[in-house]
Amino acid sequence: MKRIIQTSILLFTIIVCKAQSPIIPLNNSGYGDVTGGYYKDTENFLDQFEGTWLYSSNGTILKIILKKKEMFYVNGGPLNFYTDYIVGEYQYIKNNLEVQNTLDNINMNYQEISYYNIYGNIQKRGIKFPASCPECQPGELRLMTFYTEPSRRDVEGLDSEMVFRRFTENGVTKLKIWFYGVSGSYGFTRDGQPTDIVSYLLPYGEYVLTKQL
Repeated sequence: MKRIIQTSILLFTIIVCKAQSPIIPLNNSGYGDVTGGYYKDTENFLDQFEGTWLYSSNGTILKIILKKKEMFYVNGGPLNFYTDYIVGEYQYIKNNLEVQNTLDNINMNYQEISYYNIYGNIQKRGIKFPASCPECQPGELRLMTFYTEPSRRDVEGLDSEMVFRRFTENGVTKLKIWFYGVSGSYGFTRDGQPTDIVSYLLPYGEYVLTKQL
């Protein structure tokens, strides 16, 4: 009975804290500065990326599921706040053989956002940074996310990003992805063990995926 009461009090406290969180636009320049604040996607920018997306070419298949996580709690040390994210998982097939599949993770309710293999909420404006986009319109926003793979997660220095752009071509909704490295492997894992892993299983490059119904 005592445990039930304690759990009820904890849940009530969380609900009250969320209700009292000041709402701040996600693209605010002072992102994360307000303790207890809710950096909300007030313009629904992230919504356009939700869904199942598919790339298929010559025996290579990349399937990505993206989902919006609202009011995700971020424990950033001295400053704690809430925010909206896009999280994603994927299936990668090469030469008709499945290389990796993390799709089951999409419905997990992780307490750490980095446990998802794709996650992000950063809006990027411009046609050159962080990836060249000559087809982008002036002022157009793209979504920058972080990417990892289960077997590469603990390799020190091996970091990469994905930038998403949604567009319509001949009436078909598509998602262009720029996948690139940020830094390379240091040759050891987080626990200090040597490793010869220097790249991800999914090759860097540009992919155009089609939205699935």
